[in-house]
Amino acid sequence: MGSGAASAGWRFVVGTAGALILAVNGAQAQESDGGRDGGQVRDVAPAGKGVVMDYGPFLSNTLGREAGEAFDYFAIRGIAIRLGREAAVGFDTETLRWAVAWKGSFLDLSRTHLTSYKGDGPALVDGGVVFRTSNGPGWAVEGDFSEPRSNAVGTLPRGRAHYKGLFRHGRQVVLHYTVGGTTVYELPGFEREDGSEAFTRTLRVGKRARALSLLLWEKSADLPVDSISMAAGGAVARAGGEQGLSIGVFGAEGNPWRGGEGRLEAVGDRRIELHLAAGDEPLLFKVVMAPALTLRGQTLAAGLRRFSDVQDPGALRSGGPALWPETLTVRGRRGLGTGAYVVDTIAVPEENPWRSWMRLTGHDFFSDGRAAVCTWNGDVWLVSGIDEGLGQVKWKRFAAGLYEPLGLKIVNDVVHVRGRDQITRLRDLNGDGEADHYENFNNDGYVAPSYHAFAMGLDADAEGNFYYTRCGHRADPEIALTGAMFKVPKGGGRESVVAAGFRAPNGLSVGPEGQLTTSDNQGNWTPTSRINLVKPGGFYGYVPHSGREEAPDDYDPPICWLPMAIDNSSGGQVWVTSDRWGPLEGGLLHTSYGRCSLFFVMMEEVNGAVQGGVVQLPLGFNSGMMRGRFHPVDGQLYLSGLKGWQTSAALDAGFQRVRFTGQPLRLPVGLRVKSDGVEIEFSEPLDPESATDEQNYAVERWNYIWWEKYGSPEFSVEHPGQEGRDVVSIRSVRMGDDPRRVFLRLRDMRPVMQMRIRFRIKAADGGTISREIYSTVNAMPK
Repeated sequence: MGSGAASAGWRFVVGTAGALILAVNGAQAQESDGGRDGGQVRDVAPAGKGVVMDYGPFLSNTLGREAGEAFDYFAIRGIAIRLGREAAVGFDTETLRWAVAWKGSFLDLSRTHLTSYKGDGPALVDGGVVFRTSNGPGWAVEGDFSEPRSNAVGTLPRGRAHYKGLFRHGRQVVLHYTVGGTTVYELPGFEREDGSEAFTRTLRVGKRARALSLLLWEKSADLPVDSISMAAGGAVARAGGEQGLSIGVFGAEGNPWRGGEGRLEAVGDRRIELHLAAGDEPLLFKVVMAPALTLRGQTLAAGLRRFSDVQDPGALRSGGPALWPETLTVRGRRGLGTGAYVVDTIAVPEENPWRSWMRLTGHDFFSDGRAAVCTWNGDVWLVSGIDEGLGQVKWKRFAAGLYEPLGLKIVNDVVHVRGRDQITRLRDLNGDGEADHYENFNNDGYVAPSYHAFAMGLDADAEGNFYYTRCGHRADPEIALTGAMFKVPKGGGRESVVAAGFRAPNGLSVGPEGQLTTSDNQGNWTPTSRINLVKPGGFYGYVPHSGREEAPDDYDPPICWLPMAIDNSSGGQVWVTSDRWGPLEGGLLHTSYGRCSLFFVMMEEVNGAVQGGVVQLPLGFNSGMMRGRFHPVDGQLYLSGLKGWQTSAALDAGFQRVRFTGQPLRLPVGLRVKSDGVEIEFSEPLDPESATDEQNYAVERWNYIWWEKYGSPEFSVEHPGQEGRDVVSIRSVRMGDDPRRVFLRLRDMRPVMQMRIRFRIKAADGGTISREIYSTVNAMPK
C-alpha cells in the first residue's frame, strides 16, 4: 500500500517475557530486538482523530511497549480488554494466554494507524504492568506446555487449542475457546473490595476427556521473585518481602476449591499453573490474582475470599445492554452532469457521539438493500435509507474493536469482516442492532507487526468460499502464508494459498464465473502497479514471497500494467453484474485508491495468455476508493474508501454511488490485438470521417524492468536499456462493417509491457470521444 523503501523482515521477540511487574515497581524491560520499520515518515492525523475515540470495551491489535529503539511485544494477535476505568488485560488469541495485565489508562495508540494516516508500531500498554507471560501456550493437554509452532509464530494447532471468538454483554467481554476439544468460556475482571484489589478470571470449563492445565503466572526479569510458596487457599509469589502476587481459586459455592477437580502447582520458582482433572461434569470457578500488598494484615485465604463471588460466563452469551443506541441521520447529495454516469454522495457521520474516526475500508449489502460498512479504526456500521434521493440516510454503529478491517462481505445476510487478525463473523443475538457475538470464522493466517502487513479485501464465490489477500511487503520471508491470495472454505475451515508473489495487493474480486482478480502496487519486484487475473498456483512477481523453494526467474504477467501517472496506488476490482448499469454489463472495473478514480478493464485471451487495457471513466471521487459493490435493489455501483497512506483524496471517508443516467457512454469497451495493430470497440457508433483520420490518434509504448529495486524507469522497446518511450507510427486507420469498431494498423506490432493509445474523435451523433487507453500486450495472435 503506497510507497516505501525496502526493509528487513521482522522477528517475533518478547524480550524479558514472563516477568512479574507490580504497578509500584514501574520497571521496563529493555531486552527486545523486535524492530520498527526504519526510515518511515509518519503522517499524523488531524488533532484528536482516533485519540479521543471510544473504541468500546475491547480493542484488537498488536500489543507491546517501547523498549529502546525497538518494541517489546506482549501479543502479536492480541485483544486489549477494558476492566473498568483503571485496569486492563491483553489476551493473546494465538496462544490463549493472558499476555499482560496492567493498571492505569487503557492504550497509547500514538504509534498505530488508528491515530495517524500511516502508523509505525503496535498499540502500547498505557499503565503499570502488574504481570505478564511469555510467548507460548497458555493452556496444556495432559501437562504438555511444549511449543508446537514453527518459530513460535502463529496460532496453536486447532486440535490442541483454538480461539472461537468473544461475546459482548454490555461492557463485559466473555472469551470463547477450546482446549483439547473442551469448550471454555472466560470472563476477565478487575475488582476492588475494602481497599484490596484483584484481577479475576472466571471460567466455565466443559467436560474434559483429558486433564488440562492453565498457566496463571510466570516469572520475568522485570521484577525478580524470591520464592513461590503454596498456602491454604492459594499460592503466593513473593518478591522482596510483602511484594508479589497472591493467587486463589474459588468454586461456584465460594469455597477455595470444591474438591479433587483441580490443584494449584508451583513449577520451581518460575511458574504457577492450575491443573484440572478429566471429568464429565463442567467446572465453574474463579481465579483471583491479587497484588500481595493489598492483602496486608489478612490471611491469604481470607484476603482472597472477598473476591470469591462467581458469575457464570455462560449466562452472558445471549446479548446484553446496547452501548450505541443512537441512530444518526444524514442527508446525501445527488450528483449533477450530462454524462452516462454521475456520482452521488452518501454522507458519512463524521461527527458522532463516540468520536469514531470514519475512514471507510469496505462495504456490502443485505438482501433488503441496507448496507454494512467497516472502518479502518475497527467499527462496523449499518446504513439504511439508501434510496434515490438519499435525503434520510441512517447510520447505526453495529460493532467496534476490530483489528484494522480492510474488507467486508455479507453472506446469507450475515456480516463477515476481514481484519488483520482474522475473519470475524458478527451476529446480533438479541435484536438491538448491535453485534453481541464476534465469532472467529478463520484466523489461520500469520500476523506481522509491520505497518504494511495488512490483510486486504474480502469476497466470496457462488459456493460461499471466501477469498482475501495478505501483503508481503515488509513481512519476514521466512514466515509462510504472506504475500498471497487465500481461499477460506465456506464453513471457516483451513485456508489454502491460491497464488503467491504479491507485494501489496489492496483488494480483489470474484467474478460471476469464479474468476479471481487482484491488483498490486509499485515497489520492490513490482515495477509499476498491475491488475492480475489470478490462476491457481500462479506467481505474480514479488520474489520474497514467491512460495517457491528457489527464487523464480520469471512471473505470470498481469492483464495490464498501470503507470504511476494514472494509478500510483491501486484499489480493488468489481464485476459489473447489474443489468441496470448500462453498456459495461459483464465487464470488470478497477479502482485507483491513490488517484481517486475508476477504470474499465478490457480483456482478451490470445494463445492462452490474458491481456488487455484500461480506460478511465470521466468521474471524480472525494476519497481514495478501494471497494465496490452493486446494490441488490437499485442495481447501481457503490464505492467506499478513505484517506490514509499516499493518496490524492480530499476527505478522510468516501461513500459514493455511481449512477447510470441512460445517456451515451462514449468510451472504449473492447480492445483486441491483431498481428499488425489493435482493434478498439466503442460503446456507440462512430463518425467515419473522424474515426479514420490518423491525426486523431497517437500511440506510444515502453517496457519496465522486473528487479528488486523500488519501481522501474520506462525503457525503450526498440532500444533496450535506453530510458524513454517509443513513438509508434500509425500506418492506417479503418472501419469495417461494425460502425462501433476501428482498427489501427501499427508499425512493428509486438509484445510490450505498456502501450498508450490517445484519441480524440467524434461519435456518429456528433459527440466528442476523447480518452486514452493504457494496455499490455503479452502475446501476439498466430
